[in-house]
Amino acid sequence: MSNGSEFHMSATLQGNNTKISTVNILSSLALFMTSLFGLVVNSLYLWVLRFKMCKSVNTTWFFHLILGNSVFTITVPFLAVYRLMSPHWIFGGFLCKLINSVIVLCMYANIIFLTIISIDRYALVHHPVWYRRYMTHRFASIICISMWGFTILCSAPYFAFRQIRLLDDNKTTICYTDYTFYGLWDNHQKSRIQIEWIVFFFNLVLSFLLPFFVIMVCYLKIAFRMKKGNLTRSSKPYKIIFITVVSFFIFFIPYHIWKGMSIEKRKFHKTTRDVLKVIMTCSFCFHYCFTPMLYLFIVENFKKLLRKSLITLFETVFYEPVSS
Repeated sequence: MSNGSEFHMSATLQGNNTKISTVNILSSLALFMTSLFGLVVNSLYLWVLRFKMCKSVNTTWFFHLILGNSVFTITVPFLAVYRLMSPHWIFGGFLCKLINSVIVLCMYANIIFLTIISIDRYALVHHPVWYRRYMTHRFASIICISMWGFTILCSAPYFAFRQIRLLDDNKTTICYTDYTFYGLWDNHQKSRIQIEWIVFFFNLVLSFLLPFFVIMVCYLKIAFRMKKGNLTRSSKPYKIIFITVVSFFIFFIPYHIWKGMSIEKRKFHKTTRDVLKVIMTCSFCFHYCFTPMLYLFIVENFKKLLRKSLITLFETVFYEPVSS
C-alpha cells in the first residue's frame, strides 16, 4: 500500500482531477483478477487441506499460509476501487484503518509462514531425531496461532496511524498514514520523512532481508545435505528450493523499491514510479494467487487428492437421483 506521503501529495495535486489514468486502470484490472481467481483457488486449497488430507505438520503450515492469502484476496476489491477513484477514498475512516491493517497483517503472515516452512524443512533434514520427537501437529498449530498474534501486533500501528482527510475542494477524501498525529502533517514535513524512512527500514529488515536470509540459508543447507548424502533421487525438493528462494525475492523486491521511492517521490520521474507501481501490483497478484499452486502441485499426493476432490464435488453438484 502507498505510504502517507504519496496519498497526501497526490491528493493535493490531483484532488480535482477526475481523469482515470492508464496505470490505475491496469492496476485495478490486475487487482480484480486477483480477487476473483485468488479467492476461488485459495478457498479450494483450504478445503482440500482441511477436509481431504490427514492432519500433519506440513498441512498445518500450508493451511495457515494459504489462509493469509485468502484473507488478502478479500481486501483486494477495496483496493481496486481505490485505484480507479484515486486519490478519493469512499469507504470511510474505519475501513481506511482496517483494510490497510489487514493487508499488512497478511503480508507479514505470508512472509512468516514461508520462513517457518523453510526452518521446518531444515530441522527435518539436519535434526531428524529431534524433529520426529517434538514436532507434532499440535505443536505446529500452537506456533501458527502465536505467529498470527505476532502479525496482529505488527499491523496494529497501521490501524492507529491511518487517517482520512477532506481536502480543500470539499470533495476529495484521502486515506493516508499520519505519523504526526492528527492534522500536524504539513507543519512537520522533515520529521514526517524521517519517521517514514525509519518505518521503511524497519519493515525492510523485518519483512524482507531477515526472512530472505533465513530462507536462503535453510534451503542451501538442505540442498548441500541432500546432494552430499544422496538422500533423494527425485528433483522435486530442488524445485521447491528454487521456487521458494526465487519467488520470494522477485515478488517482494518491487514492493520495497517502490515504497522507498514513494517517500522521496519528487526525486523520481512519475513515469518510473507508475511503471514500478504496475509491476509491484502484478507481482503481488501473482504471488498471492499462484505461488501456493506452485508449491502444492509439486506434491504428488496433493495433486491426486485435488483431482479426486474436484471429481467428487462435480458429481455432488450435478448428480440427480433417479426415482424408481
